[in-house]
Amino acid sequence: MSDASPTSHPRDAGHTARRFFVFQELLGTPELARFYTDLLINSPTTVTAARDRQDFSKSTAYKYANTLAELGVAEELDEYEDGSALWRADPVSGNWTDETTLEFGPAIIAVYGATSVDDDLGLFTDRHGKAALAPAVTATIDYLKGNTTRRGVADDLGIPAVEAIAVTQAIERIIAVVKDHDPTLDDVTFDVDVHDRAIEQAPYQRSDE
Repeated sequence: MSDASPTSHPRDAGHTARRFFVFQELLGTPELARFYTDLLINSPTTVTAARDRQDFSKSTAYKYANTLAELGVAEELDEYEDGSALWRADPVSGNWTDETTLEFGPAIIAVYGATSVDDDLGLFTDRHGKAALAPAVTATIDYLKGNTTRRGVADDLGIPAVEAIAVTQAIERIIAVVKDHDPTLDDVTFDVDVHDRAIEQAPYQRSDE
């Protein structure tokens, strides 16, 4: 993420570069992003529980857990549940500044991860590309804040209203689950409620609910 100033100390620049690399890895591998999101919203949890929720094989789940540990966003704890070690994932966030500034956090990671299992998100990326998901997430947040309508989202994204409805509904049920674990949404208040039935259809579920 390019949110470090030109006068940043080398240690700060290294931290920024690490976050950029973490996002590159997560956004480039939807299944890894999905596993990370499950660990994050259910921390602490076991790899076995996470793989069961996300329907991964044992080998794939442990490969992803080790990858997240190497990236520095998850760690194995010295605690156990039913004989299996508990894991904890930490939220990662940062800004990318070019002509405009995009704020990245767990919500965007979760949405990218869901493209591998959510038909509406998969269709959206097939038609508009993965890069179109970030502004779609931002527009959906604006909708949930009461700042726009779904038709307004369609106008902002330059897509048909029916596509805007489908993609915002897919994104909002993910945000509803992830919001409490995303530091970029700490100060955000939603005026639009996401129905419990919609949340139940999200690709991520908290084990305590």
